[in-house]
Amino acid sequence: MLIDADLRPAVVNAHAARLLRTGRDTLLGRPLGDLLEQGLEELETALQHVLAEGSPPVPSELWLSLRGDESAKRQCWRSGFVRLGSPLGEEPVPLGVGWLFLDVTEAKLAEQEGSLLRFRHNQLHRAGRSAAECEDPVEAATTYLDFALAGFADHALVDLVGEDGRLVRAASTPEGSSGPCLPVAVGTIPVAYGAAHPVLQAVERIGTVRASFGALAAAEPASRARIDEWAAARRWPEGTVHGLSTVLRSRGHTLGAVTFLRGAGRRLFDRSDAAYAEDVAVRVAAALDLAQQLG
Repeated sequence: MLIDADLRPAVVNAHAARLLRTGRDTLLGRPLGDLLEQGLEELETALQHVLAEGSPPVPSELWLSLRGDESAKRQCWRSGFVRLGSPLGEEPVPLGVGWLFLDVTEAKLAEQEGSLLRFRHNQLHRAGRSAAECEDPVEAATTYLDFALAGFADHALVDLVGEDGRLVRAASTPEGSSGPCLPVAVGTIPVAYGAAHPVLQAVERIGTVRASFGALAAAEPASRARIDEWAAARRWPEGTVHGLSTVLRSRGHTLGAVTFLRGAGRRLFDRSDAAYAEDVAVRVAAALDLAQQLG
């Protein structure tokens, strides 16, 4: 794609038009903001830098999403830029920028997924070594959660099945700020969860349940008050936007559930997150089961 000095497409080849999901002629002369949703500012900054300073020595990778794309899927385009200028005159005036790009989204996502899996594997390995040094199995359980929270969630809550069959809070991270997951004074008063709460569903289904405020408010911008109201209704800390609850099982028995929470600005939990949470829950459940056996 050739872009003029006003940052508007002047020439578009068939490959570029296909990636932008539009016709070649319909792009000409239109502002880039009509084409791109996310990544527009980064692209315009790169173009302005090329116009002022010249072509960069190496390609760059830009994450973009197309305007009007309902899936809002971000794409990674490896981009090279060439400043276009007239050979006439002692100091050529830049006429525009040649933007050469290649879609490398799949490769970058695979690379990111591999890095994430390695990080999480290392966290579980480190957590196992630290938990093995804990004399108290409850401390071992919270150690697993502390390592799991890094880069994964903002808060963790542990609810255990009480003598009357209802869930009682056993451990949690601080509500007001990030911090370690610590045991709480276990009483007899159950957590006041609603009938359709994700924690109760996870225990009933013996599985994992995800919940997200964003999924309910996609039609309009969310205010902080509405987010806090949604979180309070689920007995979660203020600012919570995404939750994931998974059952705690050991020796064929349900001990309770662990819940991971994310605040605003973080993406919702996906399937890979659920699998990781389940791996953590297996270790936490084993430690808590031992604690119950020891009395």
